[in-house]
Amino acid sequence: MIEIKNNILINKISIYLLINKLELPIYVYDYKKIIFNCFIIKKLIFFVFYSIKSNDNLFLLKIINNIINKFDIVSIGELNKILLISKKKPYIIFSGSGKTTSELLISINLKIFCLNIESLQEFLKIFYLIKKYKNKINLMIRINPNIDAKTHKKISTGNKINKFGISIINLKNLFFLNKITKLNIIGYDFHIGSQIIKISPIKKLINLIINLYKIKKFKYLDIGGGIGVNYYINKNIIKFSNYYNKIINLLKKKKINLKIFVEIGRFFLTNCCILISKINYIKFNQSNNLAILNLGMNDIIRPALYDSYHKIENNNIGTKIKNFFGPICESSDKFLNNNFLKIKNNSIIFFYSSGSYCKVMSSNYNSKFKIYEIIIYNNKIKIIFKIEKFKNIINNYA
Repeated sequence: MIEIKNNILINKISIYLLINKLELPIYVYDYKKIIFNCFIIKKLIFFVFYSIKSNDNLFLLKIINNIINKFDIVSIGELNKILLISKKKPYIIFSGSGKTTSELLISINLKIFCLNIESLQEFLKIFYLIKKYKNKINLMIRINPNIDAKTHKKISTGNKINKFGISIINLKNLFFLNKITKLNIIGYDFHIGSQIIKISPIKKLINLIINLYKIKKFKYLDIGGGIGVNYYINKNIIKFSNYYNKIINLLKKKKINLKIFVEIGRFFLTNCCILISKINYIKFNQSNNLAILNLGMNDIIRPALYDSYHKIENNNIGTKIKNFFGPICESSDKFLNNNFLKIKNNSIIFFYSSGSYCKVMSSNYNSKFKIYEIIIYNNKIKIIFKIEKFKNIINNYA
C-alpha cells in the first residue's frame, strides 16, 4: 500500500498531496484491498455475517452490503445504519447481552432474521413482547461454553467469568421454559473471543457442540468469528483459508451436517487501512527520548485499552526514537513500538492495520474532533468521513 522512494506514495497518490488537501491525522482505506478481502470471504461455504461493530462507516458498509448483505449487529443504531444503506432487505442477527425492550420490540416488528438470546430473563421478555404484539421471530441460543480462546482477556468472551451467553447449566431450564412458550428457536450460537490465532479452542468448541446435539438438535449453528489478523508482531497467525478449512474438516469428521453461520469483522478491513499522523515534538530526556504525535488515544484507543501493537513506519530520516506518545492528558496515551525510527519534527508516521476497532472506537475526549476517513479508488481520493467541527461536539448540549 505504501511506497517510499524519493516520494511517499499510497496507491500511487502522493502523501504530500493528501497533507496539502487535508489535516492530519487521517484514516486511509484501500478500495481494491477491501474488494479482494470481501471476495475471499464470500468463497466460504458458510453463511458469512459482517460484524458491524468492527467498522460502521456508511460508505464502507455500502461496499460490504453489495457483496455480502448479511450483518451481525449489537445495537439499534447499527440496525438503523444497515437499513439506511440497504436497497433490499438484509439478513440481520442481533447479538448483545444487554438488548433493551425497545431494541427487542423494533427487531421483532421489523422481522429481522434472528435474535440471539443471552439470558433467561431476555428469553422471557421476548416471549412477553411476542405474545403482546402477536408477532414471531427466529431465535438462537448464545451459549457460554467456558472455553478459553487463548487471546487477550479483554476480548475473550467464552469463559464462565465473561458476561456473554447462557451457561450450560441453565440450558435445561431454557428448554423446559420453551416447552411452555413454544418460541421458534432455530439454533445454537457461540462466540468465544476475538483475535484467535490457534485452532485448539475451536476443537474444544466442536466437541461441546457434538454433546449438545445429543441433547437437542437445531437447524442452524453459529460458530461466531474471531479469526486473528496480522498486526505484524506475531508470526504464528493462522491463514484465513487454513482456519476455516480446519473447521470444515472438524465438522465433517464429527458428522455435523448443519447450516453454519460465521460472524467476521476484523478480517474485512483491518489490513485495508493505514492511519497517517505526524510528529509534533521531540523531547530529549536523561532516561529516554520520546516523540509526541498529533494522534491520540481519542483517535485510536486500542493500544491504551488492549495494550495492542500497531506497526509504525516512516521515511527514517532524523533522530533515533523508540517511544511514541499522543497529545491526550493521560499517561496511557502511548503507542507500543518494537523498533527505533529516525524522525524529526513534522515527520510523517504511518500506523498499519487500522481498519477495524480503531476509528469506530474513537471519541471526543479532551474535546478533540473526530478525524478524516478517506478511501483511495482508481488513483482518486474520496472523503468518506469529514473531520468534525466545534459545532459537532456541542450540538447535543441543552
